[in-house]
Amino acid sequence: MSQINYTLIRSRRLLSGTSVSVSPDKGVVVRAPFWMTEAMVRSLVESKSVWIQKHLSKMSPPKVVKEFKEGETHLFFGSEYSLSIKTVTSPGRTAVNVCDNKIEVEIYNGFKQNIHPEKIREALQHWYLEKGIAVITEKVNYFSEQIGVSYSRISLKNVTSIWGSCSPRNCLSFNQKLVMAPHEVVDYVVLHEVSHMVHRNHGKKFWELVQKYDPLYKTHRRWLKQNHHLLSI
Repeated sequence: MSQINYTLIRSRRLLSGTSVSVSPDKGVVVRAPFWMTEAMVRSLVESKSVWIQKHLSKMSPPKVVKEFKEGETHLFFGSEYSLSIKTVTSPGRTAVNVCDNKIEVEIYNGFKQNIHPEKIREALQHWYLEKGIAVITEKVNYFSEQIGVSYSRISLKNVTSIWGSCSPRNCLSFNQKLVMAPHEVVDYVVLHEVSHMVHRNHGKKFWELVQKYDPLYKTHRRWLKQNHHLLSI
């Protein structure tokens, strides 16, 4: 059995009971009276190990926080690119380009050093939106033609709770973070929303249509659930 790390909080109350809790920010916390030995606490944790592991597995890993500094890794359609920052003497919008395995950012050297990360973040967000809408539109066009449907418009949005949506008027919206996911995962999300133009629910026929064009859709859906915390900017 693998050892479970926990934080022990003692109570000075003689009749205090014991409890075990699991949370994303504090991990496993055991509350026990002062007279309870370490061996008794470990035995309690081991007796609840199945319950603890079940709850730990449900918790999402912490979101990856970017610092926008030299050499930092960023994702672009599933591939990792190293951030290369160059300062230039000409004022203007911070430029972003991809060269080999690097995302090159050119930033005006007249900006104060402490605002460089924010300027780089803004430039990358703009670049992700520009490149992402082009690629996702191409994917939407492909699946729409295959299935035989037509959409009204496509947009990428900065949202947190959904990966995509299809309105009653066939307006398709996608989470801009998809630009960082692997192509096959993005294909699944696009196919999912395009299929809603045929079936407006998640019934059997809907999933049969999705599976027809993406037999591994369950794998791709699982990837998003397990790795969404990596798609961060």
